[in-house]
Amino acid sequence: MSKLAASASIKTVATPEPAMTPEMEKLLEATESTIVALNRRSTAQAHELGRCFFEAKAIVPEKRFGKWLKGFSDYTVRSAWNYASIYERLQDYRERLEAAAVSPTVMFELAKGEPHLVGAVIDRIEAGERLTAKAVKVALGIAPKPKAKSVEFLDLGGLAGLRKASDVKMATDTAEFQRLTKSVLAEVEDAVKPLAEGKRVVKNSLAAMIELDCRHACELLNAIIAPLTPYAFDERRTWRPVELDKSTGWGQAQKLLHRLGMEPDWPGSTEFGPWVRDEVLPMLRFVVHGEPLTAPGAAKEEVPPLMDIAEENVIPLPIGLGPVADVGGDLHA
Repeated sequence: MSKLAASASIKTVATPEPAMTPEMEKLLEATESTIVALNRRSTAQAHELGRCFFEAKAIVPEKRFGKWLKGFSDYTVRSAWNYASIYERLQDYRERLEAAAVSPTVMFELAKGEPHLVGAVIDRIEAGERLTAKAVKVALGIAPKPKAKSVEFLDLGGLAGLRKASDVKMATDTAEFQRLTKSVLAEVEDAVKPLAEGKRVVKNSLAAMIELDCRHACELLNAIIAPLTPYAFDERRTWRPVELDKSTGWGQAQKLLHRLGMEPDWPGSTEFGPWVRDEVLPMLRFVVHGEPLTAPGAAKEEVPPLMDIAEENVIPLPIGLGPVADVGGDLHA
């Protein structure tokens, strides 16, 4: 204790700072000017990069954009979108942003804000405030991203724990289903454009873009809304998803997503274009946007009840499609 007391009583002697000479002050001023000029150049380059990425977005399909970037740069798709947003949303403020030498990371956040709020934040920057990207998000009222979900609910037992786990799974599956079907809808809308010019829809190209996504979307749809049921002819087998009523919108969606996940089951080249336009496109718009189905499509055909379908008539599907392979013969029509 006496040693500690003695050491605590020792006072540190401050070393006097060297005086600034006029030459040193001039050097610092020149350095500051150079840094500001470089920052302004960085701001201008961010706008130019944004213009390039914005123009590329109009040419390269979204699903191929990442591959295009990797072919010549280290930019990620997210970074490219951020730069493009600077060009799209901050052009009216470009001169002010360059004069203030605002960094690209701050501009990424500015581009997310409402116009009247963006102007107010730039006013603060011009007044001398050194705002970070985080401070800009707060000023724009942008809510922080939710933290990663905890898995503690998986340790909750009983009905309450089961319901909690079910709610989390439902939210996750629904979000992924929406992402997949939105992507498929975008590809289908692009694919049918040649029909307006009397050209055919390219079947192989569309299959390469949507087949796997449709297969996964069908699996998710079954997991979300299709109850499980035992086989009528062998209850000891693994249960399968119930085939939904095909007179309903979601029944048609289940059937058509299943078929879209199996390119060999698609119509031939002559019937393919009209099928995509008249059946697939309305169904996807029902799924993604909630638009009503105006044409029942494949729901018109008569299908024998599930109890009457013999096991030898069930066509096995490739590995990866899941238990929906046994939903019924009509899904393989």
